[in-house]
Amino acid sequence: MKTPSTFYLVLLLGMFLLNAACSKDDGPEAPPPAAEEQPKEEENPSEEEEEEEEEEEPANLAPEPFNLIGVTDGAVGVDVYPTFSWQAATDPDGDAITYDLYLGKEEDPTELYTADLTSTSFEVTERLHTYDFYYWKVVAKDPENATMNSTVNEFSVRGLKFDNTPVTAAAAFSGRSSHTTAVFDNKMWVIGGYDDTNKNDVWYSADGLTWTEATNAAPFSARSIHTTAVFDNKLWVIGGIDGTSRKNDVWYSADGITWTEATADAPFSARYYHTTVVFDNKLWVIGGNDGRLKNDVWFSTDGFTWTEATADAPFSARDSHDTVVFNNKLWVIGGIDATSRKNDVWYSADGVTWSEATVPAPFSARESHTTAVFDNKLWIIAGYDGTLKNDVWYSDDGITWTEATDAASFSRRTYHTTAVFDNKLWVIGGSSSEDRYMNDVWAFD
Repeated sequence: MKTPSTFYLVLLLGMFLLNAACSKDDGPEAPPPAAEEQPKEEENPSEEEEEEEEEEEPANLAPEPFNLIGVTDGAVGVDVYPTFSWQAATDPDGDAITYDLYLGKEEDPTELYTADLTSTSFEVTERLHTYDFYYWKVVAKDPENATMNSTVNEFSVRGLKFDNTPVTAAAAFSGRSSHTTAVFDNKMWVIGGYDDTNKNDVWYSADGLTWTEATNAAPFSARSIHTTAVFDNKLWVIGGIDGTSRKNDVWYSADGITWTEATADAPFSARYYHTTVVFDNKLWVIGGNDGRLKNDVWFSTDGFTWTEATADAPFSARDSHDTVVFNNKLWVIGGIDATSRKNDVWYSADGVTWSEATVPAPFSARESHTTAVFDNKLWIIAGYDGTLKNDVWYSDDGITWTEATDAASFSRRTYHTTAVFDNKLWVIGGSSSEDRYMNDVWAFD
């Protein structure tokens, strides 16, 4: 018989074994989930990111379309200093707008005339060319350079204005012909000429009205039918006739008062009715009369030493012609040769090789006329074609010529001079059948 203590030990052992059996049936406990398998918390944007989204600006918008007001499309006879105007452009973003003005001779002008205007008008201060066609447009732009283009307007500029009254009918110098005129030191200069006697006085004017005598007797002999040019910041006087003989001396002055002889006997023959211009940084002497008509061409880099470019240019030997520099070329126009007066036009890029631009030009064959380059055009003024003339012709290429007027307001004349000064064409003195020697001064713009 078992004792009670033994009984309790057996009972405890049985309960232990039963509990162990139950634990095996339930299986092992699952491990806690790995860190990467833990459920994620919902991501919320930071306050900073929310502010950035709220502050993001819409895309910049260009100014809205606008119209040109004046100069109107198709306008004719527009002044050489026009005022352009246009509507104010509106910017959808409320930005300040500035304007760029384009002006040129292309149908869609690409030449920026003025930029960053804040007003809606602009007055031109650089003279436009008479008789020419122009195109203009405006580009409106905001601070971020978003732009809006206007349409393009075309217009034509008025012709040369031929005032009916001279600047002065009687300048301080005596009436004369066969003198020379040059523009130097911001003044016009009149040198020598003929008023029943040859002259060697020198006069200047800053306005064409008031004339001052620099000297009444320059050291070169009194002369006419000479030439004058401005070269190396000096006035130069070359050749002519002094009443007793033809000349080939060369003189210069830095002030119009004090004159120095560069050479008393240049290698070209003594002559008058020749022409002189400055081209390619050289002085040039072309044609004239030394007792025979000439078509030789000479040049000098200093006024002292002279070189013959050609002894026989292809244009006929002549005098009383005119020579100018235009479009980087020498141009010889008209004159008189051994058989007739001329209205041919020749040009050269080097003084050696010459080409004929046109023969005949539509202006009458003439001598002792003047030629000038003004408003980017060649101009032929007056002269003698068997009768005295006061017509004016122009060309922008030397080939095609147009008559500006067949009767300018100044009287018919020859042996006058022409200058380009203060944005005007000037006609000074000369000889006419009504007034043998004149000292009137005219200006046209």
